[in-house]
Amino acid sequence: MINDANNIVLAVMGAVGNGKSSTLNSIIQEPLFQSGRSIGPVTQRIGSCVRNWKLPEVGRTVHIVDTPGMCDSTYKDVENVHLMVEFFKTLSHGVSAFVLVFNIHNTRLDEYTKNMLRLFEKLLGPQFWKHVVIVFTHVDEDQRDYLEENIDALTDPVEGFVRVIHQWFQLQYQPPIVFLSNRDTRYSQYARDCFMELFQAVVSVEEGARREKFTCSFFQEVNNRAGIVQDNFIVQSIRSATASIPQMIQSGSRAVANVCSVM
Repeated sequence: MINDANNIVLAVMGAVGNGKSSTLNSIIQEPLFQSGRSIGPVTQRIGSCVRNWKLPEVGRTVHIVDTPGMCDSTYKDVENVHLMVEFFKTLSHGVSAFVLVFNIHNTRLDEYTKNMLRLFEKLLGPQFWKHVVIVFTHVDEDQRDYLEENIDALTDPVEGFVRVIHQWFQLQYQPPIVFLSNRDTRYSQYARDCFMELFQAVVSVEEGARREKFTCSFFQEVNNRAGIVQDNFIVQSIRSATASIPQMIQSGSRAVANVCSVM
């Protein structure tokens, strides 16, 4: 088990093709996480590593996690959540920030994505949102002026993206929002500035939680169990959470059944 007492622990989630793995590769300046455009999801399993945060150099070590694509074309999202929980239960000191990644060219928060966020809220509790950072990728320097209208709409304090999430989930706080470019990160000052904003956002949510990483009673219950009892508890928790979301019952019941049938 990795000792994350002094590490930034970053878990990145989002739909396939939104740039999750590219963002992690940019942070550590290594092509460690597989990325690219394809019909199926690139991230088929959880990958993680501990490296220095290099974009930019901030003098901190980061334990980064690349999770399976949410809302991918294989409709395995509930199994993906199971994989994420399997990984999170091994973290000794919790998670600094959950980074939700969206593509600036596809900013519609559809019902399916909302249901997945509801599932996380059901499993982890509403305090989960205090450690969320929302990221939009593909905001490249040569496209910035063209995208200003999109950015203004997303950050609008009345009808913007974060404000809408705030209203849907009845949050008491609004997650920070960051715009990133993964293009030419080794030499582009613009890209470095973008990733400095990401680092500052991650630090801000951790400091807002009194410098404590996210943990919850669910994680504690998971860690109080072992072996098949632990696995069954995770699956039953996912099953109960899914059952409380009507839309997910319709779209994901088969996936839930598949998870439960292997336990």
